Amino acid sequence: MARVLVVDDDPRFVRAIVRLLRGRKYEVESVLDGESALRALRRGNFDIALLDVNLPDIDGLSLLHQLRDEGNHTPVILLTVHGRAHEQALGLRLGGDDYIPKPFDAEVLVARVQAVLRRTAVGGPSSGPAERPPATREDVLELPTVRIDLTARQVFKDGVAVRLAPMEYAVLEFLAVNRGRAVAKEEIMLHVWGIERRASRTLAEHISRLRRKLGDDVIITQTGFGYLIPAAPTSLDSVTTTP
Repeated sequence: MARVLVVDDDPRFVRAIVRLLRGRKYEVESVLDGESALRALRRGNFDIALLDVNLPDIDGLSLLHQLRDEGNHTPVILLTVHGRAHEQALGLRLGGDDYIPKPFDAEVLVARVQAVLRRTAVGGPSSGPAERPPATREDVLELPTVRIDLTARQVFKDGVAVRLAPMEYAVLEFLAVNRGRAVAKEEIMLHVWGIERRASRTLAEHISRLRRKLGDDVIITQTGFGYLIPAAPTSLDSVTTTP
């Protein structure tokens, strides 16, 4: 059972979210300020955090930045009454996994939580690191300069490990397993975030971050269609004929 930390300074909002998530069989704790959130998240026993950006002591973006600097990669969904694009972009650049403007539909929140947990493959806070079998050829995707280990969920650029946020990896993996096909934005959003709409700006920001980390030529924009990782050359492409 996944454990959720709810961080918000509005007690009525917190009670409503806690009641909603417990009704969906999540284990939920809540705190009302940033300092308490830092202490709770540093314990390392949460699978995901719902973090309000506008906290009374430490704003949520600064808190997120501090966590990531400490090497804490607990998935975080940012919540705010503002839907400003620059604020959303900054939150994603700092390592946020999703961003939901308030007010939001309860089903949308649950779907986003489920999507993040699904893509980060939680095994419970006390389960510890899972033992993974060695990767087989079928578990590894080779792009021209990028290698994706699907078993370990690791990505390498020119042989060097690249750290991706969970949702960045989810987008890359989905495009990679559909290599050679232009994937519609709505299809990516449904697979990764569990919702077809209202995440297009979030998707664009994740694509931008992936390009910065892996190179501009890994993911191609197909105008009017979506995004594409080009197909691997076939063996016929390297065959030369002689008269």
